Amino acid sequence: MKEFSISEKFRLEIHWSRSIYDREGIAKLDGCYLSGPVIKEVAQMNEEDRMKLDFSNQYLVFVPYFYIATLYWKGIRRVSDKIHLDNVLLTNDNLNAVPKLNDNDYIVIDTKDHEDEKHQYSLVYPSYLIRFDGEKYDFRGK
Repeated sequence: MKEFSISEKFRLEIHWSRSIYDREGIAKLDGCYLSGPVIKEVAQMNEEDRMKLDFSNQYLVFVPYFYIATLYWKGIRRVSDKIHLDNVLLTNDNLNAVPKLNDNDYIVIDTKDHEDEKHQYSLVYPSYLIRFDGEKYDFRGK
């Protein structure tokens, strides 16, 4: 999958144990944590913050324009090679128009443009929804 090529150095993954859709445009992610090689490089994170995840390339088949979801959290703790996030919400007005997240899916983020000297110029993180078996979802139905 050439279009999904991410340097391992910049790979960040978001995992969860359960996704809950009980309000329009919001998915709650229980048991959420960040992992991947880039965790070693992550500086201090805010206890309450958000990230803009750009799924545009993958979800273009569902929405006629860019698709950027916001991942919010309130509470963090670092445990060895993972950063656990509490009170996590994934939001976007079109969240119910795209396939729902399965509990064994995960998100891979390319953080290459978010090193300290570049971060201020990159407002979003290129992101991909991955199946339980490590394959990127191909929603075009090839």
